[in-house]
Amino acid sequence: MLDEFLPVDAQRATALRVFAAYYARSLTDPDLAKVFLPAEQPLERLVAELISVARADGRTAPGLDPWREADLLVSGAVGLGSDVLHRRRTLDEVRRTLDYHLDRIFAGDRRAGR
Repeated sequence: MLDEFLPVDAQRATALRVFAAYYARSLTDPDLAKVFLPAEQPLERLVAELISVARADGRTAPGLDPWREADLLVSGAVGLGSDVLHRRRTLDEVRRTLDYHLDRIFAGDRRAGR
């Protein structure tokens, strides 16, 4: 799911560039800002729900806050995707960073061979 935020192909690279352009414009346009600042945060909520389900099944590291983890994963994927566009990082480096965080979150998952 996090790969969807990364510029893994030309279409997603273009989508990320468009997103970044509109986001930058939203910093000075209050009407456009409303698009970027919804209270419900659906992407973060979805990721938090997935982490919560895994936590309830004992498949995560103990003591995690699913919402905080989701917030970091979504914002991190978007930010790291921008780094790929700028060629500051490679796609492989970004995926390794995201995998590192996912491995930390799901450290309690016995089914993953841990």
